[in-house]
Amino acid sequence: MVEIAEKLRYFRSQRGLSQEQLAERAGIHVNTIRKYELGYRKPKIAQLKKIAGGLEISVIEFLDIEIENEADLIAVLKKISPFFKWEAFAGLFGRE
Repeated sequence: MVEIAEKLRYFRSQRGLSQEQLAERAGIHVNTIRKYELGYRKPKIAQLKKIAGGLEISVIEFLDIEIENEADLIAVLKKISPFFKWEAFAGLFGRE
Protein backbone atom coordinates (compact mmCIF):
# COMPACT_ATOMS: atom_id res chain seq x y z
CA MET A 1 0.00 0.00 0.00
CA VAL A 2 1.46 3.33 -1.08
CA GLU A 3 1.14 6.00 1.57
CA ILE A 4 -0.32 9.44 0.90
CA ALA A 5 3.08 10.99 1.71
CA GLU A 6 4.74 9.04 -1.11
CA LYS A 7 1.97 9.83 -3.56
CA LEU A 8 2.09 13.51 -2.66
CA ARG A 9 5.85 13.66 -3.29
CA TYR A 10 5.43 11.71 -6.53
CA PHE A 11 2.65 13.86 -7.98
CA ARG A 12 4.35 17.10 -6.92
CA SER A 13 7.71 16.15 -8.42
CA GLN A 14 6.03 14.75 -11.55
CA ARG A 15 4.58 18.22 -12.13
CA GLY A 16 7.88 19.95 -11.41
CA LEU A 17 6.50 21.86 -8.42
CA SER A 18 8.37 22.82 -5.30
CA GLN A 19 6.69 22.42 -1.93
CA GLU A 20 6.31 26.19 -1.84
CA GLN A 21 4.61 26.28 -5.25
CA LEU A 22 2.21 23.50 -4.31
CA ALA A 23 1.43 25.20 -1.00
CA GLU A 24 0.59 28.42 -2.81
CA ARG A 25 -1.57 26.67 -5.40
CA ALA A 26 -3.40 24.67 -2.73
CA GLY A 27 -3.76 27.50 -0.24
CA ILE A 28 -2.03 25.48 2.47
CA HIS A 29 0.99 26.55 4.52
CA VAL A 30 4.25 25.13 3.16
CA ASN A 31 5.15 23.63 6.56
CA THR A 32 1.93 21.63 6.44
CA ILE A 33 2.85 20.30 2.98
CA ARG A 34 6.28 19.32 4.33
CA LYS A 35 4.72 17.46 7.26
CA TYR A 36 2.38 15.61 4.91
CA GLU A 37 5.26 14.60 2.63
CA LEU A 38 7.38 13.43 5.55
CA GLY A 39 4.47 11.42 6.91
CA TYR A 40 4.36 13.35 10.19
CA ARG A 41 0.72 14.25 9.53
CA LYS A 42 -2.03 12.90 7.32
CA PRO A 43 -4.27 15.37 5.52
CA LYS A 44 -7.97 15.41 6.25
CA ILE A 45 -10.34 15.18 3.30
CA ALA A 46 -10.72 18.97 2.95
CA GLN A 47 -6.94 19.43 2.82
CA LEU A 48 -6.55 16.53 0.41
CA LYS A 49 -9.08 18.15 -1.92
CA LYS A 50 -7.08 21.41 -1.85
CA ILE A 51 -3.84 19.55 -2.56
CA ALA A 52 -5.42 17.59 -5.41
CA GLY A 53 -6.71 20.87 -6.83
CA GLY A 54 -3.24 22.38 -6.60
CA LEU A 55 -1.83 19.37 -8.42
CA GLU A 56 -4.69 19.39 -10.94
CA ILE A 57 -5.57 15.74 -10.26
CA SER A 58 -8.53 13.92 -8.80
CA VAL A 59 -8.42 13.39 -5.06
CA ILE A 60 -9.13 9.73 -5.80
CA GLU A 61 -5.52 9.44 -7.04
CA PHE A 62 -4.46 9.51 -3.39
CA LEU A 63 -6.64 6.57 -2.40
CA ASP A 64 -5.54 2.96 -2.53
CA ILE A 65 -8.21 1.10 -4.44
CA GLU A 66 -8.01 -2.65 -4.90
CA ILE A 67 -11.17 -4.56 -5.75
CA GLU A 68 -11.09 -8.33 -5.52
CA ASN A 69 -14.67 -9.05 -4.47
CA GLU A 70 -18.04 -7.47 -3.77
CA ALA A 71 -17.09 -6.50 -0.22
CA ASP A 72 -14.05 -4.62 -1.57
CA LEU A 73 -16.28 -2.79 -4.06
CA ILE A 74 -18.66 -1.71 -1.29
CA ALA A 75 -15.74 -0.53 0.84
CA VAL A 76 -14.33 1.49 -2.07
CA LEU A 77 -17.68 3.10 -2.82
CA LYS A 78 -17.98 4.14 0.82
CA LYS A 79 -14.44 5.51 0.71
CA ILE A 80 -14.93 7.61 -2.41
CA SER A 81 -18.55 8.67 -1.94
CA PRO A 82 -17.68 12.06 -0.36
CA PHE A 83 -15.91 13.05 -3.60
CA PHE A 84 -18.86 12.60 -5.95
CA LYS A 85 -21.87 14.74 -6.70
CA TRP A 86 -24.40 11.93 -6.80
CA GLU A 87 -27.20 14.28 -7.95
CA ALA A 88 -25.66 14.15 -11.42
CA PHE A 89 -26.52 10.45 -11.57
CA ALA A 90 -30.13 10.82 -10.43
CA GLY A 91 -31.44 10.69 -14.02
CA LEU A 92 -29.72 7.37 -14.61
CA PHE A 93 -31.65 5.79 -11.79
CA GLY A 94 -35.05 7.23 -12.69
CA ARG A 95 -34.90 9.96 -10.04
CA GLU A 96 -34.99 13.63 -10.84
